[in-house]
Amino acid sequence: MLRVPIVSGGAGFIGSNLVRCLANLDEVERVYCVDLPNSYRFEELSQLKKVEIVPVDLADPASSNLLPTNVTSVFALAAMNGTPRFYTNPYTVLANSTLPTLAIIMKYAKIAPITYSSSSEVYATTIQDFPNADTVPTSENIRASIGDIHNPRWSYATAKLLGEVAINSACVEFGTKASIIRYHNIYGPNMGLGHFIPDFIHRAQRKEFIIEGGSSTRSFLHISDAIHGTILAMKASSQEAPIYHLGSSHEITIERAAYLILRLMGIHGMKIKSIEEPVGSVKRRCPDISKAKSDLGWEPKIELEVGIIDYLKKNINIF
Repeated sequence: MLRVPIVSGGAGFIGSNLVRCLANLDEVERVYCVDLPNSYRFEELSQLKKVEIVPVDLADPASSNLLPTNVTSVFALAAMNGTPRFYTNPYTVLANSTLPTLAIIMKYAKIAPITYSSSSEVYATTIQDFPNADTVPTSENIRASIGDIHNPRWSYATAKLLGEVAINSACVEFGTKASIIRYHNIYGPNMGLGHFIPDFIHRAQRKEFIIEGGSSTRSFLHISDAIHGTILAMKASSQEAPIYHLGSSHEITIERAAYLILRLMGIHGMKIKSIEEPVGSVKRRCPDISKAKSDLGWEPKIELEVGIIDYLKKNINIF
């Protein structure tokens, strides 16, 4: 199955780590890395022995003609992420997180199994609407939902939910084998800004000790654990398109996580200011990962403190 994988969004944060991991597996002969022609990680990834770069814009309907057909597994990761973009460029987010998915499905639905990267955002509104219900930790059978369509935040969640429906539809109509992953706050070295951990670290370097929604909770998953789970989910692909929540069961407030980061940076005695979070931001997020444990034999290995230290070592030259 993994002999010749293709990774769309292969030059993104998660995608590039997946490409590197696949290229190091003995069972893999070649890895196709697909992303936009101007992707800055292409130069580094092209140096890997088994990696072949495929520079195409999957939002272009003609792009599928440039994709290889001799693949044995498909990792559909192409999307436009980063919370600030949800509000400033919602149409661009929507288009670039849906069209690539549909292009990949149409190209490979009858050729190879597809693992689709979704997000915990697809059920965020359900958590918000039923805050007192037994919805956290959250299992895969929670109802997906979208909030007020006038809130541009839902551009990304809508795109991810469409992808889940599209994958399942391909399984029904074309007999595609697939799996769906809902990532929960993935972080790690070389991650771009627009996400809490790298954002706060870089703010702290500028002595800006400000967070949004300090009492809200999240669970953070290190990139290496996410990649391991992603590969296991591919191997579990079936026509039923099973969904797996990949995340940590360690729920922590944003404020506590911020103070942990400061301590690890050697910054003490500073008061963190918490401001109001954007409208629609979920108050709690923590996945139930029992299905991934039982079906995939997967669970996180890297604790949050260790993962933050890893980020600081490789990005900030601390330690």
